[in-house]
Amino acid sequence: MTEKIAETLRTLVDRCRDQVEGDLCELVAELGPALIEGARVLVASSRDDARRHACINLQFELRNHWAKAAPALKEALARRRKPAPRAGQNYGDVENLQIVTDDETSMQLAMRGVVDRVNSACSEESSSLERRVSYLVLRGAMAQGDGSFRVSSLCDCLQSACAEVVADVGQRIVLMQLMGEHMASELPQLFRAINEILYEADILPRLKRSYQGTTPVDPNTIAAESTKMAGKLEMLVKARTQARGATKTTDAAAASQAFFLSLKSLQKDAVKASNNALTNVVKLARDSEGARHVGVQESVTLDIVAELFDLIFGDKSVAEGIKTLVARLQTPVLKVAMLNQRFFADRSHPARLFLDSISGIAIRWGKVVDANDPFYRKLSELVDRIQHTYDGDVAVFEAANAELSNFLAEREEIEAEESRVLAEAVRAREEDLRLQRAAQLRAQRTADQLLAPLITHGIPTGIAHFLLTYWRDVLQGRVYASGAESAAVTSTLQVVTDLLWTVTPKHKPEDRQRQAAALPALLKRLNAGFEEIGTSANERSAFMDMLVELQLAALRADLRGAGKAAEPKEAPDAPVISSGPTLQVSHSTASGVRVQDISLPGGEGTSAESTPDSANLRRVRQLVRGDWVDFMTAGQSRRERLTWINPSRTLLLFSNSASACAISITPEALAVRLRNLTASLVKPDSPIFERALHGAVQSLERLT
Repeated sequence: MTEKIAETLRTLVDRCRDQVEGDLCELVAELGPALIEGARVLVASSRDDARRHACINLQFELRNHWAKAAPALKEALARRRKPAPRAGQNYGDVENLQIVTDDETSMQLAMRGVVDRVNSACSEESSSLERRVSYLVLRGAMAQGDGSFRVSSLCDCLQSACAEVVADVGQRIVLMQLMGEHMASELPQLFRAINEILYEADILPRLKRSYQGTTPVDPNTIAAESTKMAGKLEMLVKARTQARGATKTTDAAAASQAFFLSLKSLQKDAVKASNNALTNVVKLARDSEGARHVGVQESVTLDIVAELFDLIFGDKSVAEGIKTLVARLQTPVLKVAMLNQRFFADRSHPARLFLDSISGIAIRWGKVVDANDPFYRKLSELVDRIQHTYDGDVAVFEAANAELSNFLAEREEIEAEESRVLAEAVRAREEDLRLQRAAQLRAQRTADQLLAPLITHGIPTGIAHFLLTYWRDVLQGRVYASGAESAAVTSTLQVVTDLLWTVTPKHKPEDRQRQAAALPALLKRLNAGFEEIGTSANERSAFMDMLVELQLAALRADLRGAGKAAEPKEAPDAPVISSGPTLQVSHSTASGVRVQDISLPGGEGTSAESTPDSANLRRVRQLVRGDWVDFMTAGQSRRERLTWINPSRTLLLFSNSASACAISITPEALAVRLRNLTASLVKPDSPIFERALHGAVQSLERLT
């Protein structure tokens, strides 16, 4: 290895180490209030007097001394970088021997628990990082035994920092346990970001992660959960058997077989009769005459599956379109569970894998499912096939899984190529973008000034939000393109006047006739503006639905109804345009795709709401390709995937095959949107089926 390569690798390792240590120190500096609240909660829940007193005193220490923690952690991390003692150096002298006290033993045991918890939470990312670090060690970029990226080493430094804040061992044990909760939540994402840096640097790229959208689970955790689930099911069956008393096994077996055969047409007939796609067919089957005489195992299975689908249908985090899709799998899932007693405990079962795949794909839609999306069409096709052909042979699910896996791989390649082309186009325009933003900022300020006199108290809040977001983007683009005095800008402002007139009460017949005649032209101009800024079909439809309600209320001369119809839950009473710098938004076309560019203008007049904070900047810094973010505009959400980050990490590109407009945004601007709740990170969750299954079993346990 040449010295140049070695230096490059050392620089790469230093960059990763700096990010880990910097982010960790920032996080610790911010944790004070959360730790105080955690200690307060423990006071109320603890039954041990000593622990309760420790929690009470800990709150006092944290309020007065937590500011010492981050500097102390920084020092501990710096000490860790110093070379280890040379071999042969004598540390065996008698004066260096120490007796381990009971307090120290308690602290060591507590720390072991903290490290184990954090290691478990970080297992996938930390193991990949450890393999990459080992690969680098072999190439001489790090000193042998360097623990910069090990959970145990980081926890040791955290303990050292906490010792500077809290002297009492009992209080420190509580503090480290609270810290462990936060580290288990934060470190996986930090390690994930470091893995991405090394992956991009071509360090063991074969360890590429899967972006399926659900929380990865360690195989050992899966095995432990499966064993636990099997034990719970066995207990439920035993309890049900004792409650039922003696029953002839042959009669129960025959009844179970007859019931299974009756399921063939149950779902189709039940849904048709109820005219509701989310009818719990399994619950209807469970309450039928045929289900009363089935065996104990089948009886428990019916209760679990019925409760499972009730929980899925009631899960507010699951889009209605996904619920409808999953509802069509009710009888196949019930059949699978009745035929395989270990189905609930076996996460590798083909049917379980297919259900998990639905969760992984659903992350791209959020709350609104696009039925025309290729992913949804493919899932719908496979669900139909399973629904109509499954009759006990799991090969149907295995074939569906294989077909879906191939489809996802093909789509991933297509989207990766689309993202690459788009990223190259944005990369080529980076310098132009920087120059363009200054001119766009002037155009934005002009647009604000032109809109301000038109947006007054009393107009429907939904319309005000539309004008301050979507229509301001349209106006800004036209000011930038043709000047404030142009006919295009005059026409854009006339749309505002006409729009506001259509939602004011109409008391005269001639006004109603005039509105009816003017609407087609107004809608045409609105749609033209939407096209210019690449507004998605869902966003456009939501606005148009609201507008129709307002205009109908206006025709009925119902001013109060008009205002109420548009009122979002958390909208301000009086819409105003901020006089200080706000996020800069402009639109352009790159490689045939509309791109919305969002940046944060500098300047002394920046308001607090337009200033990024360290916590959200850290969250943005830890984003990696494949992460999803929800962007909210005027109450409407669009979900976009992070597809490219420029080498200097000064520009992030988000896109979605289902969206007509990509988003390029600076990290500072995204941090501001996270702070202002106009953007939110989409956190991977456990699969829909997994959540519902655990809930169903717990519900039955409470009734047993």
